[in-house]
Amino acid sequence: MLFCIGAGILAVLVVYCLLGVKKAYGKGETLPPHLSITIWILGIVHWLLVILASFYSLWALPFNRLAGLITGSITGVIGLAIMIAGMIEFHSFRKMSGLEASKLITAGIYRWSRNPQYGGSFILLFGISLIGRSILAFLFVILAIIVHHLYLILLEEPYLERIFEEEYRLYKLRTPRYIGIPKEEIK
Repeated sequence: MLFCIGAGILAVLVVYCLLGVKKAYGKGETLPPHLSITIWILGIVHWLLVILASFYSLWALPFNRLAGLITGSITGVIGLAIMIAGMIEFHSFRKMSGLEASKLITAGIYRWSRNPQYGGSFILLFGISLIGRSILAFLFVILAIIVHHLYLILLEEPYLERIFEEEYRLYKLRTPRYIGIPKEEIK
């Protein structure tokens, strides 16, 4: 029952946030503070659902507990490192929260990924799901990946192209969306 309520709250927050982001980005504006706070709440609710589903091993996967612990821990640490590297590169909580778009970040981990914070957090959450061996936790992570992918393609990338113009278009050509080897500098 708790997970049904949580999933319902998650769904309402996703719709509210996507509509709010679409409106702000459509006007070429940064996110208003109330929307940024709601997005953080959405993330927290999602993380809690994944962690709780993993803790209780809901819809448990039939593999060895020790194998899940080892594989999940390694996966989680890799995801955490990628996520933190992305957060550090921003140098600003305001920029990281969409409240400010003063400069395009292309150095450090952002040379290898245009979205290391998202990618790293999803890898970390997959690790947590492996530790708990929970199919429900995996489903929550997969749904979030799908929503974020659509958000990036339909809302964030067009907004960044409008704000940073040719600089962002060149960055998109040489840097993978999630993770990979950057292409050579394009002139």
